[in-house]
Amino acid sequence: MKLFCFFAAISAALGTVQVYGQGQSQISAVIDVGTGFSDDKSWAPSVLYYEQIGLNRVPWFRLGLGIRAWGYYANRTNLYTKTGSPQDYLEYRKVSANGLSFVVGANLRFWKIDLGVNTDLIGASFGSKRKAFYEKTTTTPGVGAPNYNQWLSTSPVIFNAAPLFLDNYNGQSEAYARIYLTRGIGLKIGYLYGHIAYHTHKADDRKVFLDNKQRRVSQNYGMPYAALSFPLQH
Repeated sequence: MKLFCFFAAISAALGTVQVYGQGQSQISAVIDVGTGFSDDKSWAPSVLYYEQIGLNRVPWFRLGLGIRAWGYYANRTNLYTKTGSPQDYLEYRKVSANGLSFVVGANLRFWKIDLGVNTDLIGASFGSKRKAFYEKTTTTPGVGAPNYNQWLSTSPVIFNAAPLFLDNYNGQSEAYARIYLTRGIGLKIGYLYGHIAYHTHKADDRKVFLDNKQRRVSQNYGMPYAALSFPLQH
């Protein structure tokens, strides 16, 4: 498991503290295939490959790294700028994005149950260009005034970092319980928290700004999540 070279080195170093012998690390891997779903007909399918490592002397606590392929699809949505007084927004008939992210997480192992959390660290996303309506009327026009009450061309933000903590980036996080039903299959249930972000495109070789020279809009989403888990090493 090459993903764990770094963690294995740390574990080996920690294993020499307060012990006289070298403890072996425990490494496991699993693939989760599932989706988030919501009453408003939005959904967020994903496939996660996830490796976990822990020491024999603390087998119930494990650190994890992984790779997640994900998507998010929703109908009418408003996406908001990061700053502004008042905050600007764009109106979408539909939003959609697909991405690939590197994931970091941690979990507790009890018997045949994992209780854990994970979040996207860095990643890339793509999706169809979408027209968004910039609805605004104000007595103090800003730099975005030429684009007020017009349909603007936008698309998902491509390069993303720590979307759990930073606005204007795409990505997902999970809190979950994974139950191993047999040695070959498990059930994962949890809550999915994500972020969808778009940016405006240039028009006539000029940048298209909203007020405060902003070009990015975003919004959080949350939904229950369910998946089938396939242990590769357990």
